Parts: sequence; structure tokens; C-alpha cells
Amino acid sequence: MFQKHVLLFAISLLVCAIISNVLITIYVTEPGQQSPSFQDGIVLSKRVQAAFDYLFAIAIGAFIVVATTPTISSRKDFAHYMTDEFPNSYVFYVFIMFITIVTILVSPVTVISTNPTVISFEPYFLFINGFAVATLILYGPYRFVTYLRKTKPGQEVRRDTFLIIFGISGFAVGELLFEILLPNNGIDLRAPGFIVEMALVGLIAFGVREKSFLQELIVPEAEANLLTKPTYELDRGYTYAVLERDAGQAFEIFKDSVTHGAQGLCITRRSPKSVMTEYGLEKTPVLWLSRVATEKNAVRPSPPEKVAMAVEHFIEVSENSIVLLDGFEYLVSHNDFGSVLALLHDLNESVAMREAILLVPFDPTAFGEREIALIRRELRLLGPMAEEFGPATKISP
Repeated sequence: MFQKHVLLFAISLLVCAIISNVLITIYVTEPGQQSPSFQDGIVLSKRVQAAFDYLFAIAIGAFIVVATTPTISSRKDFAHYMTDEFPNSYVFYVFIMFITIVTILVSPVTVISTNPTVISFEPYFLFINGFAVATLILYGPYRFVTYLRKTKPGQEVRRDTFLIIFGISGFAVGELLFEILLPNNGIDLRAPGFIVEMALVGLIAFGVREKSFLQELIVPEAEANLLTKPTYELDRGYTYAVLERDAGQAFEIFKDSVTHGAQGLCITRRSPKSVMTEYGLEKTPVLWLSRVATEKNAVRPSPPEKVAMAVEHFIEVSENSIVLLDGFEYLVSHNDFGSVLALLHDLNESVAMREAILLVPFDPTAFGEREIALIRRELRLLGPMAEEFGPATKISP
């Protein structure tokens, strides 16, 4: 929701800019004498409208940061990001926009004619505004394209992203063209410019129509690259059923792997914040397996294909990957054993093809002998209770 609030705030500033634009058009097309007060009114309206435009640019820059930073889901997260990552690219971006707003407010502007409207700007004014527009045009693609390369999303997400880039960049170019360059040369096209800008805003709104644009994508990243020898060493390309009552060993294996260079994904029944706090995970994505949670990092248990899509996408875009699927019993309770077993079959094949590791902890006492036998045929057994049900994979300690 925070992402939407930032975008709505940006659009509200844009609406103010557009209203100012309309008022300017109405005002300067009214017949009247060329008086100093009339010309001063044109300049004042121009300054106010331009200031709103660049405030919109600052807000849309914040939206870009929020959309491309998975850890930001609230105002508090955004504040932490700005302090923890200071200085960052957004600080430089805001600085340029602020300098441009100051230039707009203090730079002398001369109204040469009101019919047609001809406005003369200082050369440094044109340079600073051009530089600000170029920054806005480049900042969105830089953040979005970099993020897309990390997450490798589907075609629809990529299309929406490029629509947003086109909308933001087009608006920036339109403002420079219709509000500065053309009036500086005696050409007044603010009315058609208004229509073009509204269409570009429509593109942005269409691209961000999803509940949380881009933030449901998972960014693979190793938690750490410790030089020590890993405590647990597992063969890659296999799915391991970790037979235990509380998933403790599975989490220890997972933590050991992601702190030694593996890119991990954790899907768990526990609150992601509690898991991240207990095991010291900061970079590793943690998804909440929940039917009622509404957070952007939640995945519903039914149908099980939702879980399959998350896991398969992650191991496809990551390197040296390991996935912990904690909540096998929960999946069975919301589906049926057959469909969840089919899920494991599919994931097992994907894991083998990508040479990944999948850990599936569960309590074997929750299932009958037949279910355990079917699981044993597909998965390798691990954990403190594994030897009770068949040959167990030997790991240390």
C-alpha cells in the first residue's frame, strides 16, 4: 500500500501542475492589454506550475525507489533506507530537482509577447532544466532495468515496466518541450501538451495497476560469503525431506548455506520478521506461507501451483540456489496429499535440472506409512528422525 500512496501523492502534484497549466492557457488567451501586471501574472503562474512539475518528479523518483527496493513496504522502511544507504542515487536525484526548483523561482524570465505568447529564458535556466529532465529520463530506466535484470520477470511485468518508463520519460520531455522550449520560440502548444501529458499519466497508471508493482518479484542474493568451511554439505540437484518435529535442523542447514555464498529462498509458516531476526537474515527473501496474510511477501497455500511458481522462478533466476519450504503439513491441510506430492514431483525435477537444493522439513508422525513411502521414493531423507523411515543421507555434524 505504501507504494500506492507514494504514487497517488505524485499524481496529486501532477494534477496541481496540470491545473496550473490549464489556468495559464485560459489566462494568456484572454484578450487584454500588455501590462506589467499581466506579464507578471504569466511569469508567476509559470513558476508555480513548473515547481509542481519538479515536485512531481521528486515524488515519482521516490516511487521508483520504493518499487525497485523489496525491503521498503512502509514509510518507516523508506526512512531507514535513506539513512542506512546514505548517500544513494535518490539523494543525488533529489538534489538536482531541488536546484532546478530554486532556479525556476529566482531566475529572471522575460515575457516578450502575449499574443502569441513568447517567453525568454536565461541560458543557464535552459541548461539546468535540460539537465534535470535528462536526469528524470535516465533515472527511471536505470533503476527499473537494473532491477529487471536481477529478477528476470515474465513478459507482462516487463511490458508494464516499460510502459511506466515511457510515461515518466515522455512526461519529462513534454514538460521541457511544451513549457520551455516552444514558448521560448514563440510557439504556444500548451493545450495539446495537456492532452499528451494526461495520456502519459494514463500509461503510468495502467502499468501500476497491480496491487504492488514489481515488489512481488524475488531478488536472489547470497546472505554472506564466509570463507570458513560450511558445516553442512549437501549434494546439489536433490530435494531433501528433513524429518523432524520443529524444522530446526532445516533452518540451520539453510542458514549455513546462504552465509557461504548460496542464494536462498525461504517459504515458511512463521512470520518472516521473526525468521529473519532469529537466524540473522537480511538479504535472503523470506515468503510467508499464509492463507490470510496480505503482505507483499505472502504466498497462499492453495492452489499449490502458487508455491511451485515462486520456487521455480527463484531457482531459474538464481545461482547456486537453495530453497527451504517449511509448511508441508500446512499445504496438505489446505489441499490434499496427492496434489502436494505432485508439487514435490515437479519441484524435484526443476531442482535436478537447475542443480539446486530444496529442503522440505516436516513431522513424519503427522502422516501414515503409505504417505511416507511415497515421499521416500522421490526425496532423500535427512533429519533426526530420518533413520526410523529408511536410509538417511549422512551430513555433519
